Parts: sequence; C-alpha cells; structure tokens
Amino acid sequence: MFNKTDYPHNVFKELYFKRCGIETKYDTIKNQLQLEAFSGQKVTTIMQDFYITFFLSNLQEIIGKPCESQLIRISQDRKHQYKINRNIAFGMMKNRIVDLFIVSNPEKILQHLEVLFIQHIEPVRPGRKYAHQRITVKARSKYQALTNYKRAI
Repeated sequence: MFNKTDYPHNVFKELYFKRCGIETKYDTIKNQLQLEAFSGQKVTTIMQDFYITFFLSNLQEIIGKPCESQLIRISQDRKHQYKINRNIAFGMMKNRIVDLFIVSNPEKILQHLEVLFIQHIEPVRPGRKYAHQRITVKARSKYQALTNYKRAI
C-alpha cells in the first residue's frame, strides 16, 4: 500500500494522462503500419520489417514537424485544431522513400511531401468518444488486418 503523504493521488493522475501519447504511438505502429504483418518467417526478415516500421514512423514525424506552423495558421480560421492524417501520409511516403536516398536533391522530395501532408489534414475533435468494438480475429499463420483499418502501406 502506498503512503498517501509520500505519493499523493494528484501525482499519479498527472502521470496517467502522460501515457496517452505513448499509447497512441503504439496504436499507429501496430494498426496503421501493421507491425505484426511480417513479410517473411526468417529472423532476418522479421527484424528488417520491425526496423523499417519504426524508421517509417520516425521519418513521417520528422517530415511532418515543419508543417506544424502551417497547421497552427490553418487552425486559427477554423472551429477545430487540425493535424496531419497519418494514414494518408504513410501512403504518400511509400512510393517516395527510395527516391529520398538515391536522388541527388532529396530536399525537393521532402518539400513535396510536406505540401502533400498539409493537403491531407483532419480535425482534432476533443471529447469525442465512441465505444471501441473490437473484432477478434484469430490468425493461425498469417496476419489478418482488422476491418476498421485501411492499409496505408
């Protein structure tokens, strides 16, 4: 049992709400990027899929970071705050990733991706809650995507 004087409840309440961003990131990695959908069964293949998933997630965040000032400006004239639609952003990145590393001028591709990210934004609606209806899918050998997610990559 915790000592209430050493560990007051309000400290845990603050910590509890800090976990939301972490859980949202796990949700993105597991469901939108489908971390568990490995392209092979060998350890090397699984490790490559694992690392590229996190690489894509981080790259999308890095490319989207300069867009924040534009999002703030867009949100000023609208009812809600806006954010980049991650699923569409991942889909737009998939055909341009290799080009980033083989062309001599990757800045042009990065700027184009930023423009595309800003074109596909969605409102952040606070207080919106829907009952989560989880569909249980038992996969025996191959990953099966849930029906409420559209594949981004």
